[in-house]
Amino acid sequence: MTFDSSFFILYIMRRNVVLLLYIVLFIACADKEEPIMSFKLSDVTLKYDWNGGIRDISVEADNIWYISSSVPSWLSIDFKSDTNLSIIAGCNDTKKTRSCDIIFSTAWKADTLYVVQTAKERLAFVGEKLLFMNAEENSFSVEIDKNIGFEVVYLNNADMWLSQTPDFQVGNSISINDLGTTKLSFRVGENPSLNQRFGDIIICNDYYGLADTLCICQAGKSEKYKDGEIEQLQQAIYSDLNLVIMCDGFASKDLNYNGKYYQAACAAADYFFSIEPYKSYRNYFNVYAVFAESREEGVGEKDSWKKTNNKFGTAFGTGTEIVCNDDLVFEYARKVKGLPAGKPLTVIVVLNSAKYAGTTYLYSDGNSIALCPMSDKPSPNDFEGLIHHEAGGHGFGFLCDEYVYYQKAMPESRKQDLKKWQKLGYQMNLDFTDDTSAVLWKDFIGMEKYSKVGAYEGGYEYQYGVWRSEENSCMNNNIPYFNVQSRWSIVSRIMKLSGKEFGISDFIRNDNFVYPEEVDTRSAKEFIPLGNPVWIMAD
Repeated sequence: MTFDSSFFILYIMRRNVVLLLYIVLFIACADKEEPIMSFKLSDVTLKYDWNGGIRDISVEADNIWYISSSVPSWLSIDFKSDTNLSIIAGCNDTKKTRSCDIIFSTAWKADTLYVVQTAKERLAFVGEKLLFMNAEENSFSVEIDKNIGFEVVYLNNADMWLSQTPDFQVGNSISINDLGTTKLSFRVGENPSLNQRFGDIIICNDYYGLADTLCICQAGKSEKYKDGEIEQLQQAIYSDLNLVIMCDGFASKDLNYNGKYYQAACAAADYFFSIEPYKSYRNYFNVYAVFAESREEGVGEKDSWKKTNNKFGTAFGTGTEIVCNDDLVFEYARKVKGLPAGKPLTVIVVLNSAKYAGTTYLYSDGNSIALCPMSDKPSPNDFEGLIHHEAGGHGFGFLCDEYVYYQKAMPESRKQDLKKWQKLGYQMNLDFTDDTSAVLWKDFIGMEKYSKVGAYEGGYEYQYGVWRSEENSCMNNNIPYFNVQSRWSIVSRIMKLSGKEFGISDFIRNDNFVYPEEVDTRSAKEFIPLGNPVWIMAD
């Protein structure tokens, strides 16, 4: 057999060509990778404080995307476009931080957005804020509801006879950030003095601007307060506003330490601060008790043979009217040392009577006297309700009554009188228009937080020609709730007298309130209007 070299060469060449084609095909296939699909979130974490708010995110994707996880009820999503959306968180009224994962998905990939919202910061003593101790060495424990760290501070030289147990020292920072309550224990030293003594224990967090005060009252030996003697019931932290409380118709036997007079003054102070907004702004006020001994117990009657020789001449007049010797009231109030000159005084005079009545003297210079018996009527017409209406509403807030007595239009003379006081910044809870774009409380109308705010006709005794901001309020029938315009007026006055910059947005952010069940009822069945405030233009 003859070997054909040309044939062999041709065979080799053909085989190499086939191998080369296989190699090219393999390389081409190897270069053909899976397509890369872009998918990215602009943020992977969203954080909200307890007020909630809106956060915007964008989605970068080359394919259709969707949210594949459930969204909790406290969040809502607003899709702005195919790539942009807003995530809205409501207010966190719970006591806990809350969070969730929102999963964004495509057919190729998934990504997770972590959303977290903190709880509202809280720091407060649990239970009574005024504790009475006897003169002997003693101890007590208190609980604190908090979710932030806090510091313990003593005022009024309380560190001389109060101490924490077992190991904490004055001013120690206690960094406890878990939820729930913390119990603190204190030792009270023996009081060797005949005089009662007071000390304030304050828990505070300067970063969040939160503080609460526990007042400790330790009795001395059995002695009585003297006429004109002063006791400070509360020391202000954030300002130097002054509330002065005195009582009338209390005889010598009532002036024992921790006796009837003192208990009545303390109750009046507690009731004054038991309603918003005073509850939230309590630490702006100094509170003093001025002791006044009456020759006779009780309250007389103005136009009657029945007279009572009490200290301040308080007497019941027509209906629920009360009169007093206002000059002598202010003379006793000025016995408090260190009161700032030129700053107005709010004075509460507690009457030794269970009658339902009340009248407030209001002066154009900002001074006021609220006359409040210790009414034994059911709430809201009890002693506490009278303090809310007369002292909190009229006395400090300089608010108008909102109840309706006459089913007719307000006379022009009454309107002009009200407008004259409004020029001084008082009586700002009523207006003469129902135009929601012009009424005094227009900034609150339409806000979800203030859904009950509108223009309701009737106030200052008349049904027509005058409007109030909500259906019902303390200035109507003593319920423990001031409407939003009343709260704004009160807080504005607190901040103005404190010399602090404060706008309506600050108020809204810090406004704490709860609608009472009675808020939708125009008037309580047994409500009796209190005495008309006495408005006096000062010289």
